[in-house]
Amino acid sequence: MLKYGQKTFFGDTQMFLVFKQLFILYIFLFAGWVIGKRKKAVSGEILSVLIVNLLLPCKIFNTFANNFTVADFKEKYIFLPVSAVLLLILVIAAYFASKLITKHPYERKVYRYSFAISNYAYLGYALIEGVFGEEMLSNFIFFAIPFIIYTYTAGYAMLTGGKKPLKRLLNPITIAIVLGMICGMTSVKIPDVISSVTSMASACVGPLSMLLTGITLAAFSLKELFKNKQAYIFCAIRLVLFPAVAYGVCTLFGLDALLPFILIITVMPCGLNTIVFPKLVGEDCKPGARLALISHLLSLVTLPLWLSLIL
Repeated sequence: MLKYGQKTFFGDTQMFLVFKQLFILYIFLFAGWVIGKRKKAVSGEILSVLIVNLLLPCKIFNTFANNFTVADFKEKYIFLPVSAVLLLILVIAAYFASKLITKHPYERKVYRYSFAISNYAYLGYALIEGVFGEEMLSNFIFFAIPFIIYTYTAGYAMLTGGKKPLKRLLNPITIAIVLGMICGMTSVKIPDVISSVTSMASACVGPLSMLLTGITLAAFSLKELFKNKQAYIFCAIRLVLFPAVAYGVCTLFGLDALLPFILIITVMPCGLNTIVFPKLVGEDCKPGARLALISHLLSLVTLPLWLSLIL
């Protein structure tokens, strides 16, 4: 497995890995779509609950427990304020941009969330680990902690109509972050049974997330999802313009060490939680499904191009 920054004799080897990982994940998406079309009674609610409350926490815990050290925290604590500032900029920009795109109250919330939060977890984790390795994934998850906290508090409340988002600060994801970091920094020996369970659950995150996406998209008419012009404009801004701005700022201010993390979190397609979270409470998934479909298809072109800048 290639590590971040590792060069090979064949200059396109890492780029090949990007295409390979995307191809594998999108096969699962297509499989989910086929299953959803053939089995009309297939429901994504159970998958949503499993991913959010079990599989992702196991993935995060396992990654931190195996890779995160005291030296990592001392060296990379600066990631957190930088990430928080990036998140704040995105949230503010999303608030004003969503008002220009649609007047529908719930669709506006979906656009706000989708602009601020990309698919850095369901697609991002699997892609990063497959291309750059587990150590890079650990660093990225640490950088993304402010995004994770926002996603499962304010983001969750935005998409589900919930109130008092801070009450959700204590959730399986944040608990997994804390426990994983503690185990990693103290070098605690994790029992083999627990380690095996978390490793097996971690391996399911990417495939099941993409299956859920496909199953959910199958419930809608592709023709209807594709015909929304605002969605194309939004996805172009999300996948091309904003990463370009982020890359330009990092280059201008010499933020080379942070460029991979900032670029990855901005180039990913729209977050799937606009599907997963509404599914948990029976809310309308159609606006999120539209953005997910279009942005994930476009990302087959944009993702490899952007990631080539940090390979």
